[in-house]
Amino acid sequence: MVPTDPAVRDEARVADPVLSADALVKSYPGHGKGGLIQAVRGVSLEVPAGKTVGVVGESGCGKSTLARLLVGLEEPTSGSLSVAGHRVDAVGRRRRDELMRRVQMVFQSPFTSLDPRMTVQQIIREPLDVLRSKGPRAERDARAAELMDAVGLPGYLADRRPSQLSGGQQQRVGLARALASGSDVVICDEPVSALDVSIQAQVINLLKDLQDELGVAYIFIAHNLSVVATISDHIAVMYLGRIVEYGPTDTVYDDPKHPYTKALLSSAPAPDPDANARGARIVLQGDLPSPARVPSGCAFRTRCWKASDLCASLDPALEPAGAGERTVACHFPE
Repeated sequence: MVPTDPAVRDEARVADPVLSADALVKSYPGHGKGGLIQAVRGVSLEVPAGKTVGVVGESGCGKSTLARLLVGLEEPTSGSLSVAGHRVDAVGRRRRDELMRRVQMVFQSPFTSLDPRMTVQQIIREPLDVLRSKGPRAERDARAAELMDAVGLPGYLADRRPSQLSGGQQQRVGLARALASGSDVVICDEPVSALDVSIQAQVINLLKDLQDELGVAYIFIAHNLSVVATISDHIAVMYLGRIVEYGPTDTVYDDPKHPYTKALLSSAPAPDPDANARGARIVLQGDLPSPARVPSGCAFRTRCWKASDLCASLDPALEPAGAGERTVACHFPE
């Protein structure tokens, strides 16, 4: 049984959504007078309790910046973030800290995200030590041991340091640490990209099992749409700091509407080499534009085979496309 911590779960635990972003924007000063790097451009997202929202896109599209905004490591230039129905910018510092404890993060590199001087037990127990209200040392040690068991780490690893663990074990330590404070949402930023394929499957299955038992919600970020689809209930496709397609996983994966989503899917290797369900591979021309020089109109138009004059002059809004929750930002959705 996955351990829970009732002390940090009040009536807001069952709020729906547990995490929401409204028109988040993050810009950084660029080179030259008045230049701005537009890392995230008006992203709105909701994460229901106990569900997984996948965020996918190629490197440089703003996924990691969005993750840092959602976990509170970066302050948005504009827009708002709400946790358990409470806007974090509308409450006092103490209440804000309480809310943001509900949102934790598992980082891309399992080794560099762990303190090499600390043991596994110390790393997992650290959030409990910081909170100070989690009982005496013996209780905190017991809680750390429970979390180790929950993520599949044998007890004899408690006194080992990160350098003595495999990549999969290191990532399990990071996940246990993220769950230690009783989080409702875990942001997983490329959590399996540095792992072997067989270990990737183990970590993804572990995330699913923990979700079933604990009810934790995830935002699962990756550049591989096929990997994201194995764990997500909904998928958000990002391009150059903006969501260009969103919807239920099966709908987006089986019937992509945005040209960029089609290109991502076509680049994913098919499990069956003889299968041709995706048709010919789509090779995008050119590189991802710089976030310091976002193209006018639709940002994808410089690489899109369907682009017209309309695309150069008018940025398409993220609007409903078909039945259900599907939304697409394209003048010519298929």
